[in-house]
Amino acid sequence: MDAAEILVFEAPLGSDLYRQALALRREILRRPLGLDISAEELLDDEARQHFCALLLGRVVGCVSLQPLGEALVQLKQMAVARERQRQGIGRRLLLHVESWAGQSGFRVMVLHARAGAEGFYAAHGYLAEGEPFEDHTIPHRRMVKALPESGGGR
Repeated sequence: MDAAEILVFEAPLGSDLYRQALALRREILRRPLGLDISAEELLDDEARQHFCALLLGRVVGCVSLQPLGEALVQLKQMAVARERQRQGIGRRLLLHVESWAGQSGFRVMVLHARAGAEGFYAAHGYLAEGEPFEDHTIPHRRMVKALPESGGGR
């Protein structure tokens, strides 16, 4: 697979891309924990901007952004299809949403990295803050990164 074959698109709430991304989130983020996506999380989706990575027309990665203030945005629900992990898809999604957020006027991105994923985010400039905490039955770590100034506005 060539990274150029991966295309990243916004996935509007309720669209087919969104539904495919939701299925991927269930498969990668919830099912292994014996959980499902809650009604509260689905309601929370309405306040987020959703993005997905496509390969040959199929969603193979997804992530969403939720504004937390004028300049602060939170990255949530990053997932990559199991058979496509470690192929640059997560990196491609992360770079895309960082660029989108910066152009939209956000200055800082925060996220809650699952245990084991901190290295991925640290390699992309995120710094751990505070102590680990449990979310959805597993340890997480808050991480933060200042986004480059882009001159964009919201």
